[in-house]
Amino acid sequence: MLLPTANGSRPKSRARLGWSLGVLLVLGLVAWGAWTAMSPPPPPPPPAPPPEGKAKMESLSLTEIQDGDKKWILNAEKADYLKSRDEIHLEGVYVEFYNKEQEVVYLRAQSGVVNTKTRGLILTGRVEVEKGDTTIKTELARYLPDQRALVAPEDVTLVGPRVKITGRDLYVDLAKKRFILKQHYLTELLVEKGAL
Repeated sequence: MLLPTANGSRPKSRARLGWSLGVLLVLGLVAWGAWTAMSPPPPPPPPAPPPEGKAKMESLSLTEIQDGDKKWILNAEKADYLKSRDEIHLEGVYVEFYNKEQEVVYLRAQSGVVNTKTRGLILTGRVEVEKGDTTIKTELARYLPDQRALVAPEDVTLVGPRVKITGRDLYVDLAKKRFILKQHYLTELLVEKGAL
């Protein structure tokens, strides 16, 4: 330990040491500043992956053609494409299903979902299926492309020119043009006035 001199000042060697350390610190800061100014800036961070959002469409029209035959045409007033789920969510849906003779079955629904890989459809909300003078009404229907069939697992009402049938779990074979109602509730025959 260095003791102060009689006049109270520090020894000169200690003052030089403090001054030398100060100079070294200033030189170090100047060197660091010069090095950072001359080195290139770090590369920008990689761009963030695009958000997994939806592609919104004001309207949509899809047609499926297989072996030269038109299978169905789908139109929607609005659509949202969700790529991560392979789905298109639809609003205001109108579909035309075609058989080999190109006869048409018409379908309307408030909303629906198309699976872009399987081509399956799920249709919900006031679903109406029309073929000739027969109309089917339900709240949920599915199109099974591998069977070429429409399935309505909930309550259904089938109305023809002279009959009204209610039930549950309807299977519509589009290729063979037939309906299978698995649970029957009620059949009403509609007769003309004076027929009875």
